[in-house]
Amino acid sequence: MKKMEIRPIDRIRWHKKTGKESFTRPRKIQPLVNSETMSYDTGLTKQEIEKFSKIFKQDLSPVYNPEQPHQFWDSPIISVKLENNTMFLNLEKDIDYIKGAVIKQSRFVANSLREYEEGLFPDATHYIVDEVEEVERIASKIETKKQATIKASKISGERKREIIIILSGKNVKGNSDAFVEVELDKLINGKDSKPAEVLRLIEEDPKKTKYLAVVLEALQKNILKRAKHKIMYFESILGTSAEDVADFLMEDENQDLYLQILKTIN
Repeated sequence: MKKMEIRPIDRIRWHKKTGKESFTRPRKIQPLVNSETMSYDTGLTKQEIEKFSKIFKQDLSPVYNPEQPHQFWDSPIISVKLENNTMFLNLEKDIDYIKGAVIKQSRFVANSLREYEEGLFPDATHYIVDEVEEVERIASKIETKKQATIKASKISGERKREIIIILSGKNVKGNSDAFVEVELDKLINGKDSKPAEVLRLIEEDPKKTKYLAVVLEALQKNILKRAKHKIMYFESILGTSAEDVADFLMEDENQDLYLQILKTIN
Protein backbone atom coordinates (compact mmCIF):
# COMPACT_ATOMS: atom_id res chain seq x y z
CA MET A 1 0.00 0.00 0.00
CA LYS A 2 1.31 3.41 -0.96
CA LYS A 3 0.55 5.66 1.97
CA MET A 4 0.93 9.23 3.19
CA GLU A 5 1.65 9.75 6.87
CA ILE A 6 0.74 13.08 8.48
CA ARG A 7 1.86 13.95 12.02
CA PRO A 8 1.00 16.88 14.29
CA ILE A 9 3.81 19.26 15.13
CA ASP A 10 4.47 19.26 18.88
CA ARG A 11 4.31 22.91 19.85
CA ILE A 12 3.67 24.24 23.34
CA ARG A 13 0.21 25.80 23.31
CA TRP A 14 -1.67 27.82 25.90
CA HIS A 15 -2.80 24.64 27.68
CA LYS A 16 0.83 23.37 27.74
CA LYS A 17 -0.29 19.98 26.42
CA THR A 18 1.45 18.30 23.49
CA GLY A 19 1.15 15.04 21.55
CA LYS A 20 -1.60 12.70 22.80
CA GLU A 21 -2.29 14.98 25.78
CA SER A 22 -3.11 17.93 23.54
CA PHE A 23 -6.77 18.95 23.29
CA THR A 24 -6.27 21.54 20.56
CA ARG A 25 -9.31 21.37 18.26
CA PRO A 26 -8.80 19.57 14.94
CA ARG A 27 -8.58 21.79 11.87
CA LYS A 28 -10.60 21.13 8.73
CA ILE A 29 -8.98 22.02 5.42
CA GLN A 30 -10.30 22.17 1.86
CA PRO A 31 -8.80 23.49 -1.38
CA LEU A 32 -8.25 27.24 -1.18
CA VAL A 33 -9.06 29.60 -4.01
CA ASN A 34 -6.09 31.20 -5.73
CA SER A 35 -6.94 34.91 -6.02
CA GLU A 36 -4.76 35.32 -9.12
CA THR A 37 -6.10 32.41 -11.16
CA MET A 38 -9.58 32.35 -9.53
CA SER A 39 -9.36 28.59 -9.34
CA TYR A 40 -9.06 26.04 -6.56
CA ASP A 41 -5.51 24.98 -5.59
CA THR A 42 -6.22 21.26 -5.80
CA GLY A 43 -2.70 20.00 -6.34
CA LEU A 44 -3.94 17.82 -9.23
CA THR A 45 -2.67 17.92 -12.80
CA LYS A 46 -5.02 18.55 -15.73
CA GLN A 47 -4.81 14.85 -16.64
CA GLU A 48 -5.67 13.80 -13.09
CA ILE A 49 -8.68 16.14 -13.00
CA GLU A 50 -10.00 14.58 -16.21
CA LYS A 51 -9.38 11.09 -14.84
CA PHE A 52 -11.12 11.66 -11.49
CA SER A 53 -14.02 13.54 -13.10
CA LYS A 54 -14.86 10.33 -14.98
CA ILE A 55 -14.36 8.15 -11.88
CA PHE A 56 -16.56 10.30 -9.61
CA LYS A 57 -18.96 11.26 -12.43
CA GLN A 58 -18.65 14.89 -11.35
CA ASP A 59 -17.04 17.99 -12.76
CA LEU A 60 -13.74 18.36 -10.88
CA SER A 61 -12.76 21.44 -12.84
CA PRO A 62 -10.96 23.80 -10.40
CA VAL A 63 -12.66 26.93 -11.77
CA TYR A 64 -14.11 29.02 -8.93
CA ASN A 65 -17.58 30.55 -9.10
CA PRO A 66 -18.08 33.08 -6.26
CA GLU A 67 -21.88 32.80 -6.66
CA GLN A 68 -22.10 29.05 -6.29
CA PRO A 69 -20.29 26.46 -4.15
CA HIS A 70 -18.38 23.85 -6.15
CA GLN A 71 -20.20 20.52 -6.17
CA PHE A 72 -16.97 18.68 -5.40
CA TRP A 73 -14.27 21.01 -4.04
CA ASP A 74 -16.64 22.67 -1.55
CA SER A 75 -18.30 19.42 -0.50
CA PRO A 76 -17.67 17.49 2.75
CA ILE A 77 -16.32 14.52 0.79
CA ILE A 78 -13.02 16.32 0.11
CA SER A 79 -12.70 17.95 3.54
CA VAL A 80 -9.63 16.79 5.49
CA LYS A 81 -9.67 16.90 9.29
CA LEU A 82 -6.21 17.41 10.77
CA GLU A 83 -6.37 15.49 14.05
CA ASN A 84 -4.00 15.80 17.03
CA ASN A 85 -2.55 12.39 16.24
CA THR A 86 -0.78 10.63 13.38
CA MET A 87 -2.98 10.11 10.32
CA PHE A 88 -2.59 7.86 7.29
CA LEU A 89 -3.99 8.13 3.77
CA ASN A 90 -4.08 5.16 1.42
CA LEU A 91 -2.97 6.80 -1.83
CA GLU A 92 -4.20 3.80 -3.81
CA LYS A 93 -7.74 4.93 -2.98
CA ASP A 94 -8.95 7.65 -5.33
CA ILE A 95 -10.44 9.90 -2.67
CA ASP A 96 -7.35 9.60 -0.45
CA TYR A 97 -5.11 10.39 -3.42
CA ILE A 98 -7.08 13.61 -4.02
CA LYS A 99 -7.00 14.48 -0.31
CA GLY A 100 -3.23 13.92 -0.35
CA ALA A 101 -2.88 16.40 -3.22
CA VAL A 102 -4.99 18.94 -1.33
CA ILE A 103 -2.93 18.46 1.83
CA LYS A 104 0.28 19.17 -0.09
CA GLN A 105 -1.18 22.51 -1.16
CA SER A 106 -2.19 23.56 2.35
CA ARG A 107 -0.17 26.12 4.32
CA PHE A 108 -1.15 24.26 7.48
CA VAL A 109 0.76 21.11 6.46
CA ALA A 110 4.51 21.24 5.88
CA ASN A 111 5.93 19.00 3.17
CA SER A 112 8.41 17.68 5.75
CA LEU A 113 9.53 18.38 9.30
CA ARG A 114 12.79 19.79 7.93
CA GLU A 115 10.95 22.35 5.80
CA TYR A 116 8.90 23.37 8.84
CA GLU A 117 12.05 23.78 10.95
CA GLU A 118 13.59 25.87 8.18
CA GLY A 119 10.64 28.28 8.45
CA LEU A 120 9.08 27.45 5.08
CA PHE A 121 5.68 26.69 6.66
CA PRO A 122 5.22 29.13 9.58
CA ASP A 123 1.48 28.38 9.86
CA ALA A 124 1.84 24.59 9.79
CA THR A 125 0.28 22.49 12.54
CA HIS A 126 1.15 19.18 10.85
CA TYR A 127 3.80 17.77 8.54
CA ILE A 128 4.06 15.01 5.95
CA VAL A 129 6.49 12.32 7.00
CA ASP A 130 9.40 11.88 4.61
CA GLU A 131 10.66 8.37 5.43
CA VAL A 132 14.23 9.00 4.27
CA GLU A 133 14.41 12.29 6.14
CA GLU A 134 12.84 10.70 9.23
CA VAL A 135 15.52 7.98 9.34
CA GLU A 136 18.24 10.62 8.95
CA ARG A 137 16.67 12.76 11.69
CA ILE A 138 16.51 9.84 14.13
CA ALA A 139 20.08 8.81 13.31
CA SER A 140 21.24 12.41 13.83
CA LYS A 141 19.50 12.58 17.22
CA ILE A 142 21.09 9.28 18.29
CA GLU A 143 24.52 10.62 17.33
CA THR A 144 23.85 13.88 19.19
CA LYS A 145 22.91 11.91 22.32
CA LYS A 146 26.12 9.88 22.02
CA GLN A 147 28.26 12.99 21.69
CA ALA A 148 26.46 14.73 24.57
CA THR A 149 26.98 11.67 26.81
CA ILE A 150 30.68 11.41 25.95
CA LYS A 151 31.38 15.11 26.46
CA ALA A 152 29.24 15.30 29.63
CA SER A 153 31.44 12.62 31.19
CA LYS A 154 34.44 14.93 30.85
CA ILE A 155 33.08 18.07 32.54
CA SER A 156 33.06 18.91 36.23
CA GLY A 157 30.15 18.35 38.59
CA GLU A 158 29.80 22.11 38.93
CA ARG A 159 29.29 22.56 35.17
CA LYS A 160 26.77 19.71 35.15
CA ARG A 161 24.80 21.50 37.86
CA GLU A 162 24.91 24.72 35.84
CA ILE A 163 23.59 22.98 32.71
CA ILE A 164 20.77 21.37 34.69
CA ILE A 165 19.48 24.64 36.15
CA ILE A 166 19.74 26.36 32.75
CA LEU A 167 17.81 23.68 30.84
CA SER A 168 15.41 22.30 33.45
CA GLY A 169 15.18 25.04 36.06
CA LYS A 170 16.15 22.56 38.79
CA ASN A 171 18.66 23.80 41.35
CA VAL A 172 20.69 20.71 42.24
CA LYS A 173 23.57 22.50 43.94
CA GLY A 174 23.14 20.64 47.24
CA ASN A 175 22.40 17.23 45.75
CA SER A 176 24.76 14.27 45.46
CA ASP A 177 26.87 13.58 42.38
CA ALA A 178 24.72 10.52 41.65
CA PHE A 179 21.55 12.64 41.69
CA VAL A 180 23.17 15.15 39.33
CA GLU A 181 24.17 12.37 36.93
CA VAL A 182 20.59 11.10 36.83
CA GLU A 183 19.18 14.58 36.16
CA LEU A 184 21.70 15.24 33.39
CA ASP A 185 20.96 11.86 31.83
CA LYS A 186 17.27 12.83 31.71
CA LEU A 187 18.22 15.90 29.69
CA ILE A 188 20.23 13.77 27.27
CA ASN A 189 18.18 10.57 27.03
CA GLY A 190 14.89 11.17 28.83
CA LYS A 191 11.33 11.57 27.54
CA ASP A 192 11.68 15.34 27.10
CA SER A 193 15.38 15.21 26.28
CA LYS A 194 17.38 18.16 24.97
CA PRO A 195 20.64 16.53 23.84
CA ALA A 196 21.46 19.26 21.30
CA GLU A 197 21.02 21.95 23.98
CA VAL A 198 23.18 19.99 26.44
CA LEU A 199 25.88 19.65 23.80
CA ARG A 200 25.66 23.36 22.96
CA LEU A 201 26.13 24.37 26.60
CA ILE A 202 29.01 21.94 27.09
CA GLU A 203 30.78 23.48 24.10
CA GLU A 204 29.94 27.06 25.13
CA ASP A 205 32.29 29.34 27.05
CA PRO A 206 32.22 27.94 30.64
CA LYS A 207 32.20 31.48 32.01
CA LYS A 208 28.93 32.24 30.21
CA THR A 209 27.14 29.16 31.56
CA LYS A 210 28.46 29.89 35.04
CA TYR A 211 27.11 33.44 35.08
CA LEU A 212 23.78 32.40 33.56
CA ALA A 213 23.35 29.69 36.21
CA VAL A 214 24.05 32.28 38.95
CA VAL A 215 21.43 34.63 37.49
CA LEU A 216 18.81 31.87 37.34
CA GLU A 217 19.53 30.81 40.92
CA ALA A 218 19.33 34.44 42.06
CA LEU A 219 15.93 34.74 40.38
CA GLN A 220 14.72 31.56 42.10
CA LYS A 221 15.79 32.93 45.48
CA ASN A 222 14.27 36.38 44.79
CA ILE A 223 17.65 38.08 45.04
CA LEU A 224 16.95 39.27 41.52
CA LYS A 225 13.33 40.00 40.68
CA ARG A 226 11.30 40.17 37.50
CA ALA A 227 9.23 43.31 37.01
CA LYS A 228 7.21 43.18 33.79
CA HIS A 229 9.88 42.85 31.09
CA LYS A 230 12.81 43.76 33.33
CA ILE A 231 15.08 42.00 35.80
CA MET A 232 15.86 44.12 38.85
CA TYR A 233 18.42 44.12 41.63
CA PHE A 234 16.74 46.34 44.21
CA GLU A 235 16.07 49.53 42.16
CA SER A 236 18.61 48.81 39.41
CA ILE A 237 17.55 47.38 36.04
CA LEU A 238 20.10 44.77 34.95
CA GLY A 239 18.46 43.56 31.73
CA THR A 240 15.34 42.18 30.10
CA SER A 241 16.26 38.48 30.18
CA ALA A 242 18.46 36.14 32.21
CA GLU A 243 20.89 35.98 29.28
CA ASP A 244 21.09 39.81 29.15
CA VAL A 245 21.82 39.99 32.87
CA ALA A 246 24.50 37.30 32.60
CA ASP A 247 26.21 39.25 29.80
CA PHE A 248 25.95 42.45 31.87
CA LEU A 249 27.52 40.84 34.95
CA MET A 250 30.35 39.39 32.88
CA GLU A 251 31.62 42.86 32.05
CA ASP A 252 34.74 43.87 34.02
CA GLU A 253 33.16 46.97 35.52
CA ASN A 254 30.31 44.91 37.00
CA GLN A 255 32.37 42.29 38.82
CA ASP A 256 31.72 43.83 42.24
CA LEU A 257 27.99 43.55 41.68
CA TYR A 258 28.37 39.96 40.47
CA LEU A 259 30.36 39.00 43.58
CA GLN A 260 27.78 40.69 45.76
CA ILE A 261 24.95 38.67 44.18
CA LEU A 262 27.03 35.48 44.40
CA LYS A 263 27.74 36.09 48.10
CA THR A 264 24.02 36.59 48.80
CA ILE A 265 23.17 33.34 47.03
CA ASN A 266 25.71 31.34 49.01
